[in-house]
Amino acid sequence: MPPPLPPAAGGPPGKPPSIETFTQHDTEKDVFHCSYGPLQAGRTVWDPEREIQVRLDQHSLQVIGFSIPDFTAWHAKHADEDGGFEMDLPDFWPASIDADADAG
Repeated sequence: MPPPLPPAAGGPPGKPPSIETFTQHDTEKDVFHCSYGPLQAGRTVWDPEREIQVRLDQHSLQVIGFSIPDFTAWHAKHADEDGGFEMDLPDFWPASIDADADAG
């Protein structure tokens, strides 16, 4: 059975997120998606440290969301005891890391 959505997916309890955040766990493909603000086209880079795909604005490199493939296994490895997790992504993706991620 897939893990429940983490409590932090929509922001801290009782406090709305500063931006609109949309989350979805595609149980058929076992992928967790999170988008910040309205859905928009972007480019994707692999973040090996967090083991996630990060979606970026094509021009500014602003982080606009992320996806976690094989979410059930990722969740078992990274979630806290309560089943929640937090993602500490920067507001903008560093260009040097972006170049490395595209090369891999």
